Amino acid sequence: MPVYQDVAHTLEQEIRQTLSCGDYLPSEAELARRFAINRHTLRRAVDQLVEAGMLLRQQGKGTLVVEQAMEYNIGARARFSESLAAQGHEPCCDVISRRVLVADEAFASKSRFPAGTALLQVDTLRHMDGRPVTIISHYLKRQRLPGLERDYRSGSLHSHIEQHHGLLLERREALISTTLPNQQEAELLGQPRHMPVLVIRSRNVLANTDEVLEYSVSRSRGDCFEFRIEPHLNRTDEGGFAP
Repeated sequence: MPVYQDVAHTLEQEIRQTLSCGDYLPSEAELARRFAINRHTLRRAVDQLVEAGMLLRQQGKGTLVVEQAMEYNIGARARFSESLAAQGHEPCCDVISRRVLVADEAFASKSRFPAGTALLQVDTLRHMDGRPVTIISHYLKRQRLPGLERDYRSGSLHSHIEQHHGLLLERREALISTTLPNQQEAELLGQPRHMPVLVIRSRNVLANTDEVLEYSVSRSRGDCFEFRIEPHLNRTDEGGFAP
């Protein structure tokens, strides 16, 4: 492998593991000394990452990390952990809090749970390649998922529900917006409070029914994801198509 490609590979791994979007690489002089190469060879290595869309040269400022956002499909049965793993990333999920509550009228209106429904709220922090990227608040129909608050500790929540409760969830509706994180969210995601987060509010039902089993609110770093939405058309009895 040519020296510049070896250096590019090392820099790519460091960008993915230790740097964030908005960080700057050390100066060319520092990197050349570190790798014991001349500046021409170093520039070839950096050029490779610039062409890959991971770096951006800024005149008078340096070389900026602008790693491309990961594409995440907003589909009926898309799962966070499985989607990341399928794209070659290492997902990790930690439960950061849980509590029992009852759906009031306001919450019932947006979640479609009947008012008075007993719910289990589970808040999780999702990591991608060791980096915190998403906070998800899951509101689950407690009666249908006995023991979940005791047994679920980490990993894909929907996979756990399918394996331990025999229930398959699918997304019926999703609303996407942006907002500024509160102090706790910013600290958990490791980002400044002035950087917006992407918010997805999802209503998830038992597959092939209209029974709502989960309402979730995810807050993701805006520099890490872009969302793909693929509308599916269903054929009507008359032979036409309906959304």
